[in-house]
Amino acid sequence: MFRFLAEEIDNKEKSAVRIAYLEQKYGIVFPDILKELYARTNGGKLKECFVPVSGDPEDTAEVWCMYELENAECDFEFVADHDRKEPMHAYIPDDWYPFAYDRGGAKFYWSSKDHKVWFVIPDDPDSLAEPDLIADSIEAFLELLNHSIAGET
Repeated sequence: MFRFLAEEIDNKEKSAVRIAYLEQKYGIVFPDILKELYARTNGGKLKECFVPVSGDPEDTAEVWCMYELENAECDFEFVADHDRKEPMHAYIPDDWYPFAYDRGGAKFYWSSKDHKVWFVIPDDPDSLAEPDLIADSIEAFLELLNHSIAGET
């Protein structure tokens, strides 16, 4: 189901506790598919995946790592809190939460309102002003990852 994971672990109990904490802290509900995903990983490195951005199949972004739920220098909570402070607060909507990033620090966010997935390059003013819509749902994004693993057809 999650072929893009570099490795799977049994993280069901830990992720359930952590997600409940994050849902309460931010007043959000994690989609079931993300709960299922985090039950199999804490996050971290993925297989090499490239997804189209800007609606152009030739313009791609690497999805290198998922934000870990906890116990990482730059985990979900750290990034969510950071993006709610200036200057990022001016660019990142309050309903966007970090999902993954590329090697250069560009970020993939999911919306807690409509579950769309967006791509933002934090140090690019054009990207901040007009983020790229990557997928209309988290399920579609995860399916995109499953079909965009480098070296697989």
